[in-house]
Amino acid sequence: MGECTLDHYPEQGAERVGGISLNFAVNARRAGAEEVALISCTGTDAGGELIPGWLTRAGVCTAQLHQLPGRTASQIIHLAAGGERIFPPGGYDPGVLAEFRLDENDLACIRDADVVAVPVFKELAHLVDAVGYDSARRGLLVGDLLDGADLGPDLRGIDPLLGAYDLLFLSGDLATVERLFPRSERSGTMLVITHGAEGSTALLNGYRNAEPAVLVPSEERVDTTGCGDAFQAAFVVEYFRHRDVPAALRAGAARAAQVIRHLGATADAS
Repeated sequence: MGECTLDHYPEQGAERVGGISLNFAVNARRAGAEEVALISCTGTDAGGELIPGWLTRAGVCTAQLHQLPGRTASQIIHLAAGGERIFPPGGYDPGVLAEFRLDENDLACIRDADVVAVPVFKELAHLVDAVGYDSARRGLLVGDLLDGADLGPDLRGIDPLLGAYDLLFLSGDLATVERLFPRSERSGTMLVITHGAEGSTALLNGYRNAEPAVLVPSEERVDTTGCGDAFQAAFVVEYFRHRDVPAALRAGAARAAQVIRHLGATADAS
């Protein structure tokens, strides 16, 4: 549940379907999830024409994909050396997502799901809160905290989320792991910190698991956009099936290594 966007690459003169939640949904299907639905909203522009059909071809249910008058959310992306994506200041436009609200059918879908994955950032707080506070929800609740920029000093903003979410993802370094490790001992929430090319670490109940990234030769690294979303999707699919944390970390790394080889977060058909 969350966002779908049109991603614009000015230097490449290219446009791709993207957005955190859409990327997660598509990569969950490609990682083997049997049924995936995206709860989000497009506008009545080119995105509203492109995204529904694209998701259907990717095997993602669009019954909860709404359309409102206006612009589909969009993101400008610049690419640096090694395909490293850069989101420029002011490059994100939430478009119709700013006005989108969940209806009863959306909430029913969320309550019935085995896993609900949401991006936790301020532009979508009005949607995320509606999911987190729904006591009738039965499945695993998974949150993406991005790079933690909205969490404040010492990542204190994560504390109210611990215990409310079953699994939280955060991009960070080894210092982030050490800062969060004491919280993981008492929360019951699994924390997965991704380190890009340095691998990933999972924290749960005072235990930590670390796995390396899958090495991708520099000449094959095209675009890091959505690598984290792909990692999360494959991790969740594997973890839900087998509750094997190291295997889930490896599955996430393998999926991210596929995505980095293509322009756009969901361009490959593998």
